[in-house]
Amino acid sequence: MKRKVLLLTGPGGSGKTTIAELLVKKCGFVFLDGDNLDTEFFPHGDQWLPENTEKLALAHDKILRKARELFDASHSVVVDYIIFGRYMEFIEKFRKEFGNDFEIKVLFPSEEENIKRDIDRECWTTGKDRIAIVHFEFEAIKDQIGAQNYLDTSGQTPEVTLGKYW
Repeated sequence: MKRKVLLLTGPGGSGKTTIAELLVKKCGFVFLDGDNLDTEFFPHGDQWLPENTEKLALAHDKILRKARELFDASHSVVVDYIIFGRYMEFIEKFRKEFGNDFEIKVLFPSEEENIKRDIDRECWTTGKDRIAIVHFEFEAIKDQIGAQNYLDTSGQTPEVTLGKYW
């Protein structure tokens, strides 16, 4: 398999971490947890607030640098990250940095299923309101990202999603 950087994004609870972990186990990717990396800048969350725009850009740059470091060490990298705003700026930085070695997939189950998954998961939850906002924000940029990069994982187990798309 040709090395690449795969950005898995989407609303909280859409299955990003679960799919990323399966890609590590079954396809040899190295896992990069963008949500964890941005904690330095946002120990209490609130990445999406307008007053945090500059810090968000710094967090995005940190994630990009780490992805570059792993890629340069001959790894395929899967980046698990909600992005938290400034979506296209973040995505374009990755496109520019990695060119044809970059791929993005937006895990995009129905909003109803996304909320159910969020409630059912064992870690922190995003919440219905925030999922609705992020779902709307990703819907608004679908043409820029490319509809073919949006994966409707509604009704699928993680294993089915992995088999269908990878």
